[in-house]
Amino acid sequence: MSFYQAMQLGAVNLKPLIKNTEDKKLKQKYIIAFVLKNILCILFCIFVVTSFSNIFGNENSVVGVVTVLALLTFRFSNLDFDVKQSAFTLFGIFCILMVGPYLASISTPMVKFVINFISIMAIVILSCHNVVLSNQSILVLSYLLLYGYQINDINVYINRVCALALGGIIVAGIFYIKQRKLKFENKFSDIIKDVNFNNDRTKWQLKFTLAVCSGLLIGDLLNLPRTMWIGFACMSIVQPHKERMDIRCKERIPFAIWGCVIYYVIYVIFPKESVSLIGMLGGIMVGFSATYKWQTVFNTFGGLTSAVPILGLEIAIILRIVNNIFGAMYGRLFIKIFDKIEDKITSRSVIEEMTTSGEI
Repeated sequence: MSFYQAMQLGAVNLKPLIKNTEDKKLKQKYIIAFVLKNILCILFCIFVVTSFSNIFGNENSVVGVVTVLALLTFRFSNLDFDVKQSAFTLFGIFCILMVGPYLASISTPMVKFVINFISIMAIVILSCHNVVLSNQSILVLSYLLLYGYQINDINVYINRVCALALGGIIVAGIFYIKQRKLKFENKFSDIIKDVNFNNDRTKWQLKFTLAVCSGLLIGDLLNLPRTMWIGFACMSIVQPHKERMDIRCKERIPFAIWGCVIYYVIYVIFPKESVSLIGMLGGIMVGFSATYKWQTVFNTFGGLTSAVPILGLEIAIILRIVNNIFGAMYGRLFIKIFDKIEDKITSRSVIEEMTTSGEI
């Protein structure tokens, strides 16, 4: 494996490789590749976010975050259908991001729920035909970020639309350049035709969307600030694979709390003029984290860094913990209720079919 190839691996793959390599020179090469990859990645993120902030205003720096997340994902991932059509679809998803979060943020709770449901369901169907790729994680996360960072000025919103248009063009263009040689039997029309509430994929897409949107709705009805944190926790728990879901149910709450505790300690120790760097530190450490629990810890840093100037340290930490506990517990409860209802409907359908065919 070349140095460049090693740099393309994530922490999940590269850490075990470093641990299991006995050759000292090879181990050193992998370590350097791992460190250099994460340094370059954080520098690239800073460059893109700063550029979007300078061009479109500080209120739209979040669009730079969304663009970076999509770029880092779709350099390698695909949408499981024709590459050219997928590139246009990615830009279409960015068009949803232009409209959905803004309309939802200025609407009443029930209207918010409808807008969020339509928007997120569309994103999940278009991006997650192959559930294994988990493309919905980044794109729904992006939707929730834009939903959470609300704007009230029409001029700022116009700038946000322009920023998302630019971000969509960049992501779709890089995606096409990197993936253009891949061939897929599926077309865009096949993805739409495959939407069927009798198959497991569409059932899970519906479960995921309903869980996230209803969690947001409850948060809005309770007038909780930062309801997007509820959405993050909920979408993190509602996984298509039971093993992954069970692990995240056990780890989400305790490690979200640990993240808040560690953030508090660092915030108190750091010089006041440097506390804004804690979010960057969290981003660096996420890159070095190979497990969900430590990613949860360090993702807390970024969320709190943006919330503390608005809410204050103590309130921000309390809300982070409360919203994570609620989102995780609600996600788990929603899954149980949804699965029970689904089992009853399935059983009833089987009995009706057997009755119609004369088997009973």
